[in-house]
Amino acid sequence: MEAKWSFPSSNGGEKRGLNDSGIETFNDNPIKSLAREICQNSLDAVISGQRAIVEFNTFTLDKTDFPDVYGFTEILGKCLDYSKNNVNHKTPLFFETALNRINKDKIKMLRISDFNTTGLKGNDWDNLVNSSGSSEKEEGKGGSFGIGKNAPFACSEFRTVFYSTLDLDGNQKSKGVSKLISYKLDDNADGSENVSQGTGYYGVVTPYNINHLENMLNLDKSFSRASSGTDIFVSALKIISEEEFKSNIIAEVLDGYLIAIWNGKLEIKVNGYIINKETLSNVIQEYKKSLNDHTVMCFELLIDNTTIWQKIPVYISNTLPLGDINFGFKLRYDGSNKVSMIRSSGMKILDKGGLCPSLRFVGMAIVEGDALNTFLRGLENPSHNKWEPQRSSDPSAARNLLKDMYNSLTDKLNEEASNAFDDQIDIEGAGDYLPDEIEDENNKNVDNVKKEESLNKIIDVEVKVIQKPRSIAHLETDEVGDDIETTIEAEGEPTEGTNYDGFEHQGSKPHGTGERDFDDVGMLDSDEFRGEELITVKAKDIRIFCINKKEQLYRLIFTPTINSSKGYIAITKLAEQNEKMPAEIIYVKNPDLEFTKNKIGYFEFKDDQPCKVDIKIAGEEYSTMEVKLYAYKG
Repeated sequence: MEAKWSFPSSNGGEKRGLNDSGIETFNDNPIKSLAREICQNSLDAVISGQRAIVEFNTFTLDKTDFPDVYGFTEILGKCLDYSKNNVNHKTPLFFETALNRINKDKIKMLRISDFNTTGLKGNDWDNLVNSSGSSEKEEGKGGSFGIGKNAPFACSEFRTVFYSTLDLDGNQKSKGVSKLISYKLDDNADGSENVSQGTGYYGVVTPYNINHLENMLNLDKSFSRASSGTDIFVSALKIISEEEFKSNIIAEVLDGYLIAIWNGKLEIKVNGYIINKETLSNVIQEYKKSLNDHTVMCFELLIDNTTIWQKIPVYISNTLPLGDINFGFKLRYDGSNKVSMIRSSGMKILDKGGLCPSLRFVGMAIVEGDALNTFLRGLENPSHNKWEPQRSSDPSAARNLLKDMYNSLTDKLNEEASNAFDDQIDIEGAGDYLPDEIEDENNKNVDNVKKEESLNKIIDVEVKVIQKPRSIAHLETDEVGDDIETTIEAEGEPTEGTNYDGFEHQGSKPHGTGERDFDDVGMLDSDEFRGEELITVKAKDIRIFCINKKEQLYRLIFTPTINSSKGYIAITKLAEQNEKMPAEIIYVKNPDLEFTKNKIGYFEFKDDQPCKVDIKIAGEEYSTMEVKLYAYKG
């Protein structure tokens, strides 16, 4: 029987509009989304031991060679007529554009073909062509929502795609799918309105079904399939220049599948241009301006034989081993401060930031082990670019696993940074943020113990002048490396009273009028500096962040803007409604500094010269903290 287009009756069921959520998901950047989804499916279907090859090839099709072109044109016209009274003008405009395109002599098309793959048969074919929101892939495979199949439709001005496959047994299948809207069919026998479903098919129409063709659909005359695999034809490819199309595909493939290409698992061809392990270096160089900076850094990470790679075991509930993370990273002054989290197949899920904001680095973390890959796959969102614990049957266990996994990455970063600091290996622009050796093997009790190290020693600091100085340091988590910068503090104002009264007291009232802030007094309970003016000091680059979670050790870095031989800092916690409470300092890692209650001193302040101090603060709750600087003048 002759194949043709058919949109089945809805039989009084739901009417469908143009806003298909599955397609809309990919409309922001359809070409890039297409590249990501297609490569994932081909990697899932690759023949064991083979390199998956995916070819993207644009071509033009004579109008007369479009399958059942006159039947399809008639359907577009019916959709336009049915949508003219639609308050959403987007719908009739879509069909006016589609009719204009199909009435031209040539139609721009895209063929996507994969090789060294199994082809589609049975449930795999039905899930791709005849189902919506359905996926039955094996454990460890890519898609699990059945949404990625909509990416080709987002690239088509007809929202129409043709599928053709040859499986390992030599079976051939072809079928067209068009996702439009419901439109008016012939009236029912009782005179009631009869409308179509929103999805129609090109195939062999019978009274009860629309069957696939049992042959290959060869729309690209320059191509003929001789081995197993699948061809997808996107009709009326959305207008884009050939070079833009090429650069978009390359940028997305390298961003999402760099490891798969590097490991020789994947090869891409874009209009004859080849991207594989052998050509990767030249491709990166040629398209560097089109690529994300982090992608280029990850490639440089891979080719650098000094890159540190370490296996990190991952457990669930802290007992059951699931697999490993193969973590590679480098400290670099211009680093993206992100770690690419990558499936074992070579597909990147996300770029994880916030692991150690005060370091400059770039990293890659490859998930290894079937159990761990399967578990994390269950946490992926439909776009496959995020892990969401709430998708697990046990959200708490999933949340703890992700937290432990990320904490392990942070620990490795801090460990390497500490080694780099001790060996006096300077990372340009980052010397003031590299953590020191934390533990003293000869003295584990750090309470009130003075350690040997001058915290005023700064190695190769490049000072950045920040227009807006800071004083509020937000420490709302004990995650290693987390820190947030701060806001303004006035400079050069007497704290209260006159030059000669009140500053040596630790009490709560001044000799003058009004109440005294408990940190607006001299640091020590003595009259050593009586008669000298105490002023607040403007600061910039104030940071406080965790450098050792186990010991609850934090690093404070600040930069004063005046010179003073006697300066100190006061740290207060800001509770709800901005109520202030003095932070209780229980340890300072510097033999030259004193501390009492919430104050640390004395520092020698130098204008634009960073100071740092490692401290322990009592309490297990983390909150916003205010750091104030004071200096004696006179």
